[in-house]
Amino acid sequence: MIEMKRIYYVFTVIAAASIAVSCGDFLERAPGDNMTKEELFSKIETAERYLDNAYVYLPDFQCNTEDLTGRYKLGGATDEIGFQQASGYPASPFDINLGSWNPTQMPMARNWSDFYGCIRRCNMFIENYDLIPEDMSAGGASNRKERLLGEAYGLRGYYYFLLFKQWGGVPILNSVLDPGNVESLNGIKRASAEEIVNQILSDMDEAMLHLPEKHDDANFGRFTSVVAAVVKAQVKLYWASKYWNRDNDTARWEDAAEANREALNMAEKAGYILAPTYTEMFNKAAISSEFIWTKNSEHYECYWWDFYAMPLGYNAYNVDGPLQEIVDDFEMKATGKIPVTGYNADNTQIIDVTSGYDPEHPWEGRDDRFYSCILYNGAMLQGRPIDISANGKDNINIGSIIRTNYFTRKYLDENHNLVTNASWTYRRFAIMRTSELYLNYAEALIEMGGASNLERAKELINTIRRRAKCAVELPSGLTQEQLRAKVRQERRMELVFENHRFWDVRRWMIAETVDNKTVHRVAVDADGKITYPVFQKRVFDPARHYLFPIPQTEIDKNRALEQNPGW
Repeated sequence: MIEMKRIYYVFTVIAAASIAVSCGDFLERAPGDNMTKEELFSKIETAERYLDNAYVYLPDFQCNTEDLTGRYKLGGATDEIGFQQASGYPASPFDINLGSWNPTQMPMARNWSDFYGCIRRCNMFIENYDLIPEDMSAGGASNRKERLLGEAYGLRGYYYFLLFKQWGGVPILNSVLDPGNVESLNGIKRASAEEIVNQILSDMDEAMLHLPEKHDDANFGRFTSVVAAVVKAQVKLYWASKYWNRDNDTARWEDAAEANREALNMAEKAGYILAPTYTEMFNKAAISSEFIWTKNSEHYECYWWDFYAMPLGYNAYNVDGPLQEIVDDFEMKATGKIPVTGYNADNTQIIDVTSGYDPEHPWEGRDDRFYSCILYNGAMLQGRPIDISANGKDNINIGSIIRTNYFTRKYLDENHNLVTNASWTYRRFAIMRTSELYLNYAEALIEMGGASNLERAKELINTIRRRAKCAVELPSGLTQEQLRAKVRQERRMELVFENHRFWDVRRWMIAETVDNKTVHRVAVDADGKITYPVFQKRVFDPARHYLFPIPQTEIDKNRALEQNPGW
């Protein structure tokens, strides 16, 4: 290991804004000066602040993809959200959707350096752990030092998981390298996908030895042993999924099922139970009983989320919104059937006439989660109905930007006045919640097969459906194939806009269908006639788009790195 002589503990303006949260939260820290290793780790307070910066790049609800000019919702790069941009905004979801990206210019390229930067910070903490004194503020009874060690292992493993989802096998760097020494970076090869998976699992096992199950509200958002267990369960689910398990090794599914069962039991024992209602989890600063891990919001993040999510007539600047395809997939509540199954060549809807769907009133009678997640023409917001008709308040064109004419309600502070900036709240964006574990466990049981496993999976799905107040529960006797379709549909609705769908369709290897098609928006003319024009023709090349290309800048720095297939 090449030891750095000095460690620079510097917050950039962006980083400082990204990690500051509401008053009293653990990430609200003052920036430090340049510090030597000895200075940094001689006090537990400065060591903790150093590690806190490793939380900066956790995914959140709003900032899931990044380019040089801003951040955009990752749902815009799959069949959830339509993102349309003006010129001059390179490397956004727009580029993913059109296939117009490459190792030199691509969205999410910075994740490579950002995530490895956080891994390096964790490594630095672990390597210098023995220099850190115990916390004597509570008479020596505190386990603060040990808890921070668990956080370092947990965060390191989690960033490897994020790298794995995006690039597959990547280099394992578990010691501190000097980023200024080019020679130290040459010859570092990629680990195999299996080696990365094992590294993540090892880090989670180590983290669990040192972490509590929960934190108090002031420290909510820190890594816990329950978070570590959930990461293990997620990783094993990914490793069992088709993209990484082409031969369908059932042992992997058995391992995934057991891991998700254990994580679910552990979460519920710790008090992370399903919220009474779906809606109550979002749109507020309070911590839901279902939230296992969150990215805590900061003032500006909440403002900009509302600014981009609200309809145009509310003094907002909306450039993205739910696609017609996600609207179509919300079931009819009375029948449990998906009402629209596709589109004809003239963009008219293909309707399941047995579903109870009324094309004259397309937004009536849907799954309750639809109304919690999506704002549509005629929906009430701040005392008036949304109007996207030809002459409506919310049909405002800015330049060449085309909108879907739907708006994201999930996590929206509906009382936020964008004219006065009054009456708005902090929000906590869920990284993990208990309902995901129900669906993860159900998916693994379905893939294992067998009557008892299928029946158990059905009941897990129905638990989620009952909480969502779905009128129709899944019956017994469904086949493995039928239940597979049902659990995927349930994930689509339950976890919509929560940064799952983009990765789900890739691990299932259905992206060449889901993300390679024409998608639609809604339009309402002055007479109230509803049509569904084309929003975009999406492009997905299965020969290369399942994994991202390693950024060319990283290849140039380290020629030992092997590029992903097709790039």
